[in-house]
Amino acid sequence: MTYLYHYHRLTAASEARCQDRSMRMRSAKPLGAENMAEQEPALDSTYHSDLTVGQYCNLLDLALLALSRRTTDALFPAVALQIRNALNFDVVTLGIYDSSTGNMRLDTWRAGDAKKTSESIPVHSCASGWAWKSQRSVLVQLLDTESTSPVFLSALCQLGVRTYYVFPLTTSRHKLGAIGFGSLHIIPKTNTTLESLRRGAAIVAQFLDTSSTDWPVALTDSVQTASGITSRPEQALRDFDPSDQATRDEAFREIVGNSAPLQELLRQVKTVAGTDAGVLLQGETGTGKELVARAIHRLSPRADHKFVSVNCTAIPTDLLESELFGHEKGAFTGAINRRVGRLELADGGTLLLDEVGDLPSVIQPKLLRVLQDKEFERLGSNRTVKVDVRLIAATNQKLLGRIAEGRFREDLFYRLNVFPIYVPTLRERKSDIPALVGYFVARYAKEAKKSITTIPGEAMSALVNWSWPGNIRELQNLVQRCVILTSSTVLSVPIDELIMDTKPSLGRMSLEGKRELILQALKEASGVIGGASGAASRLGMKRTTLYSTMKKLKISAAEVHN
Repeated sequence: MTYLYHYHRLTAASEARCQDRSMRMRSAKPLGAENMAEQEPALDSTYHSDLTVGQYCNLLDLALLALSRRTTDALFPAVALQIRNALNFDVVTLGIYDSSTGNMRLDTWRAGDAKKTSESIPVHSCASGWAWKSQRSVLVQLLDTESTSPVFLSALCQLGVRTYYVFPLTTSRHKLGAIGFGSLHIIPKTNTTLESLRRGAAIVAQFLDTSSTDWPVALTDSVQTASGITSRPEQALRDFDPSDQATRDEAFREIVGNSAPLQELLRQVKTVAGTDAGVLLQGETGTGKELVARAIHRLSPRADHKFVSVNCTAIPTDLLESELFGHEKGAFTGAINRRVGRLELADGGTLLLDEVGDLPSVIQPKLLRVLQDKEFERLGSNRTVKVDVRLIAATNQKLLGRIAEGRFREDLFYRLNVFPIYVPTLRERKSDIPALVGYFVARYAKEAKKSITTIPGEAMSALVNWSWPGNIRELQNLVQRCVILTSSTVLSVPIDELIMDTKPSLGRMSLEGKRELILQALKEASGVIGGASGAASRLGMKRTTLYSTMKKLKISAAEVHN
């Protein structure tokens, strides 16, 4: 068998000890490095192994187990006992990617118990899925004290697991899944322990790849690299430890996902952050524009100074000027004290003007002066105040349209629009939804002091396929409600609400969002408005309502064909 090939260099004396199961070998302490040269243990062709002869014998025993078993149900109870006796790991998990459901089929065995627990879990909601998808080991040495552990690890705590190490099951032909080893004790991450487990995982991977197993999976995800047996594991795989999540740029700690649109957004953020250029963030409501602004601030040379945010629609027009520029005592009725404005508070740092499209016209010239000359006067004062502020503006409106309507100054727009960044909608980054759901479940479950370990596959599918007109804010609010309603370890999701009305609602969307959605429906319907397959039916609207909406949004037939 393939998984025995790399152990042929064991010496005759070592093989004899392994085959005879010598009591002397079983009771002896592992040989030191100085004795390994005398025994001539097996060495990998590419590096000097840290394993002792006794540890190689344990791996040989595991390979012999794989030879004698034909199914996972027969093999893994024996594997669990073998791993417990050899390395003090009490729980073995096997996660295999099921292409028919898009989930991980996860089985768990406890040493000494022939029965297993089985469940189907979304890829992004379990450690096995992470290991399989990223081809990285997941190493958690202190599970019960890991405050930043993802939600999918909390189920292991209920089994008493304290250390949990997961390794991809990968051969030269396929990426199959992942195997996890859990211990009720704390097992340090030593090189020998990790190498033993990695090589054990490689043996299991070859067993699954070459045997006729009972797993209903399509093994079509070919890879170019060979199994972990044939190359130094530390170099072939990068480990993932939840406690090391901060190694991702700290500036992006609140931004979750890995989709292509999000990665492009983060690339632009990194590009402009080190400059003092003005940034205009554009995107629908609820997409996370303020989080992007904070990331720019954290990556900038101004990170040690304040980040100040002002929502131009949340403050009445009469008070907004005072809020921005400050006022002197007696400047107006009720001004009983001198007040420092947000611009002065942000001196040396960053000021975010959210919903800048609604900035009153009387304030726009004063803001333009701040951008040009970095100075202004407080209300009721003729003394000029100098400030050094980086301005970031955000809007969900088309400012060029506001300019055409005479509601926004063109010169102010060009000052703000030095470096425009588009923040994608959640519809454009659906692959990030599972990670976002897991993030919010972990956050709100911790606040509610609940243990939620499973997100049903059907629920995750419904969440991914929903249109999310309110974007991430809508998803966040729904997950919070689900956590509140959940009374078990399985997240309770109102699937009927998501399936019952799968057609997107235009009522809560911005004008630009409505326009894009209608154009998309018209293109899918080849320009046909009425009928069972027309755009109106796709949008869940009456034909006459769609006509009037198109007229209001100035959508022409030529635009649809283009």
